[in-house]
Amino acid sequence: MDNSNDANAATVADFLSDADRAAIRAPIEAARTFPQRAYRSPSYFQLEVDRLFTRNWVAIGLASSIPKSGDMAPLEIFGYPVCLVRGQDEEVRVFHNVGAHDACPVVLERQLGATEVVGPYHGWRYDLTGRFIAAPYWDGTHDPDVASLRERGGDLKEIRSQQWQDIVFMDLSGACVSLEEFLSPVTALLNDYDMESFQLANNTSDGDGIQRLTPRANWKSLWENYAANVLHASFVHEQYRDVVPVDDKGHRFDDEINDGVVKGVGFPTAELTKMARKSDGQPVNYSYILNTYPNLCLLAFPYRVRVGILVPKPAESSEWLIGTYFASDCAVDPAYRELREETQAATSRMLSVESAASAQRLCDSIAPFDGPVVPDVNKMVARSCPNTSGSSLTSPAWGRSSSTTALRP
Repeated sequence: MDNSNDANAATVADFLSDADRAAIRAPIEAARTFPQRAYRSPSYFQLEVDRLFTRNWVAIGLASSIPKSGDMAPLEIFGYPVCLVRGQDEEVRVFHNVGAHDACPVVLERQLGATEVVGPYHGWRYDLTGRFIAAPYWDGTHDPDVASLRERGGDLKEIRSQQWQDIVFMDLSGACVSLEEFLSPVTALLNDYDMESFQLANNTSDGDGIQRLTPRANWKSLWENYAANVLHASFVHEQYRDVVPVDDKGHRFDDEINDGVVKGVGFPTAELTKMARKSDGQPVNYSYILNTYPNLCLLAFPYRVRVGILVPKPAESSEWLIGTYFASDCAVDPAYRELREETQAATSRMLSVESAASAQRLCDSIAPFDGPVVPDVNKMVARSCPNTSGSSLTSPAWGRSSSTTALRP
């Protein structure tokens, strides 16, 4: 729940002093990371939820994970119980996973091919659009009329949602700009990629195509670790030494992207590929590694697309939801199964979960570390903290004044 109007609600000034914010905003060679409490405090995490994650479009899942009518999946995002449901019209909807009459969850586990949503405790039923249709025995009869209950708000509460490519986004505020506008910095880079021709590889333990990793690390450490940065990339990932070359004078051949909404890198890719440009049908020969605020990470290679959805959890834990997409034959053909499994194993290694957890241990330490541990994410998130003490996590550079627009950090 947004506590921004609560007189007793925490503010940025409760956690970051003017000196802290000045250090975070300093030039990169002198910048300092957030103080430890920003990585460990449950109250600070709640402030991030209230002011950042509930005021922006956030990625929450993959439509291909519930491919058929009646498929549904519950999940928890930032402490909010929600469920994804594919209706008979093939639309994916997002609902608060709460029955209005008893506050119990209505979907406990992933289901396939259901004809309706049935609450597991009282048996109240809803159609696949969330409309309340039955409440057995609520008045003592087997099939009572529920019109009066519906008038009192018995339907499931739908959350504003939309898809881009296969990614499902939700807007808990209901007031963000259109998803098209919100994602325009990303789509401007990828609008010539024919990603619709790719399919989600589904050989995962849950059979839904989503690879799940649960590191014990604050989301900011993970976000920084995923971003293309010079601190580890070429040392840990040997292939990057050739993919992102630097000449003998230290000039980089890649393009750095850092516009406040998207941070990443683009570079030429020489591999023979299966993806073609929409404009002229020629092979795509450029790749991107992109972090899109607040929680979407994309690796767009001409031969593979990886979607990473970062789900922050209270203070010191997080979850990665990862989907890997291949050209259609590679995604489903048994002959490529070994290759898909190796790619997914490599994903776990490349995300360097243990390294991110190590960064969290640094934040947990009582030693007085005061250095540029995660400078890039500091710049993205700290720009949302105004120099004046107050409760806002938006700024003129990122935010928008109208209540009907997205409050980007």
